[in-house]
This record gives sequence, C-alpha cells and structure tokens, in this order.
Amino acid sequence: MDNAVIQAEQAVLGAILYDNALMDACALLPEHFSTVAHRQIFTRFKALHQKQIPIDPVVLSQQLGDQLQQVGGTDYLMDLINSVVTTANFSFYERMVLDASKLREAKDKANQFIADPTSDGIAELASRLDELSNPSDIGDEMTDQESLMKIYDSLFKDRGEISGVTTGIHNLDKMTDGLQDEDLIVVAGRPSMGKTAFVLNIAKAAAESNTVVDVFSLEMPKISIQQRLLSALSQIDAGKWRNPKRYMNADDIERLITAMGIYSTWHLSIHDRPQQTLASISQAMKQSLKTYPDQKHVVIIDYLSFIKVTGRYERRDLAVGAITSGLKQIARSDHVPIVLVAQLSRAVENRQDKRPMLSDLRESGNIEQDADLILFLYRQSYYDKTSRDHDHVELIITKHRNGPVGTVQATFIKEQATFLNVKKKKKEAVH
Repeated sequence: MDNAVIQAEQAVLGAILYDNALMDACALLPEHFSTVAHRQIFTRFKALHQKQIPIDPVVLSQQLGDQLQQVGGTDYLMDLINSVVTTANFSFYERMVLDASKLREAKDKANQFIADPTSDGIAELASRLDELSNPSDIGDEMTDQESLMKIYDSLFKDRGEISGVTTGIHNLDKMTDGLQDEDLIVVAGRPSMGKTAFVLNIAKAAAESNTVVDVFSLEMPKISIQQRLLSALSQIDAGKWRNPKRYMNADDIERLITAMGIYSTWHLSIHDRPQQTLASISQAMKQSLKTYPDQKHVVIIDYLSFIKVTGRYERRDLAVGAITSGLKQIARSDHVPIVLVAQLSRAVENRQDKRPMLSDLRESGNIEQDADLILFLYRQSYYDKTSRDHDHVELIITKHRNGPVGTVQATFIKEQATFLNVKKKKKEAVH
C-alpha cells in the first residue's frame, strides 16, 4: 500500500476529528479509503454526522464497540487528532484520497478484463477508464466571492454581437445569443427535413468565424460530409457530385477549387468512424481542446441513434438517457456546446398540424430532461407538394433553458445543402 495514500487518509480522518464541520462538504465515501480500518472509521463518521452527534474519540470508541481494536484502538484515534496542525490543506488530502481510489478501481477493472476478455468488455472498460481519468472535482467549486467577482467582471466585458457560437442564422443567433458553452442542443425533425444540412450549416458558419469544429458523422462518410460543405461554400448543386466529370463545368471546378482553399484553412475535423461511444467522443474532444486550447469549440454529432451504448439496459429509453446524460456531462466538463441530431417518431404524421412537439422525440423524456435547447425543423412543402414556399423552413425552439422559445424563419436551398437567412421584403412605394 502506498504510504503517501495512507498518510493522506490519516490527514483527512484527523482533520474531521479536529473540526467536525468539514463533514458538511466532504465528498468522500467509505469505499474511497484503502484500508478496512479507515473505511470502518469513516463509516462511523457518516453515521454520527447524519444523527448530528459530535465526532470525537470517546463517542467513536463507543460506536465501534468490538471493532475498536480492529481499527487500532483508542490510541490510534487519539494519534489521528493529535497529528493535525491545521485543516487548511483538507481539500488537498481529500483529492489525494479520491484520486488514489480511482487508480485502484482502474487497476481492478483492467484485471477483470484480462481475466475474461470480451468485445463488450473492451467498450465497457474504455468507457469506465475514461470516466475515471477525469480529474476529481473536489475543491473545484467556486466560493460565493469568486462567483460574484466573475459576475462583476462580466458587466464590463464586451462579448460582441453574440456570446456563443454562431449558427449562421441571424435571427436564431439573436434568440439564443449563439450556441452556449456547456449546453446540449438537440436538433430534431422527420426524415428529409434537412437536419444534417442544418447542423453542417452550423459547422460552416462556426468554422468561418474561427471556431474549432468537431463533427462526429456516424451515418455518412467523411468525403460525403466534405462534399456537402464544399457545395454550400461554392453554391454548387450537390447533385453534380454524382458524376463531376459529366455535370460540372469549368466555372464549377474553379469555384470548388477556391472553396477547397477556404476549407483547408478551417479548424474543422470530421470523425466518421462508425460505432462511436461516449468514451471515444470524449477522448477526441479532449485532444481537440489540447490542440486548440485558446479558441471557441463546438461539437456536432449526427446522430443520436448511432451512438453505441456500453453496458446493458433493460429498455431503449434508459440507454438513450445514459447517452444524453453523458453528453451533457461532457459539455459541462469540457465547457463546449454539443449539437446532437435526433429523430422524431411517426406520431407527427397522424396529426393534422404536423409541426413537431416535445412528445414526438423518440424516448422523449430523457432527451427533454438533459437538453438545454431543443430545436425542431419543419417544412410545410414536405407535406404539401403544391406549396409555393418550397424553400421555406421553420426552426422551432420548443425548449430553451436560458432563453425564449419561438419560431425562426429560414430558407433551405436543398440543392446546395445550405440554410440562408430570410430576406426582408421591400415595402412597396406609396404613390
């Protein structure tokens, strides 16, 4: 057993004996301690604290009873409290204890996999090791004074027109102030509504504003995504990619070459490996943040149903809940907005007004709970083939944790896989 870990555990236990109030904010559990004796002592700490009984060697000795000698006796309890000079370093030792516990668990998980290696076991091991690799958040919470100072400083900081990542749609940016760090943004719609084109429009607009973009395309290969982005950038009909030699003229080629030059300057990465897990997404994100530490980031995932679930769940909605909850945690820990594409159920088709509602989300309960912003795409022309507004699309915000809900109008140029702002109509002159 690492002597430094034992000493850290002794420092934690002694500090609590010295100042019982430390239990109020202590994040440790009995299983975080490495020895049976320390686990037994801390278990008694929690029981006494819950009952609001003073935690001292005399009371502990009574509570431990026959187990007293197993933990070292009264002398050991007195040594713990007498060794404390100050409690100022309590958070430091608390963090040491928790980090050591994580390392022990990681070793145990690895040994379990070695003893019984399976394909599912690899994914589960990777997912758990990724969770354990995250630094402990003990001591990371801001004090009231620190948070108030942040609020005060923000009063004098110019954030520009919007504080978040641009979507490329001005009215949507006005309503949301851009895509905000730590938010999980769900973009949903029925098939052929333009979901992928819309999130790629976000990717393009963000990249053009020098934001680092990570696109996880779990359905389409990288080349197809790049072709869509180049079509939007060069305003060339995406259908021409079926046979460029035959359908593209000299002007198209010239515009595409120019678009490729612009694309090459973007900090945009496309991850098209199928069967992505939360662990692999998190790992790629951490690498991106490490490569570009001082820039804005946005993550786009297309789409929810193709994220591989690790572990076993009795129902699909529980599995979806684990994914959306995990993505929200990644967004918070990495301080980035995550845009997640989701599918709607067929219930929409059974209504006269086919505009989506929250209940139309597949496994809607968990998605609705975890998302900070939910945006639906709706095109009337999809259902009414005689509609003159075949390019018109409604961007319907049905949930916005930190802002208003409502509908934004936009134009969808399907042939170029791009979304545009609606042009204001000129007022007719009065004669």
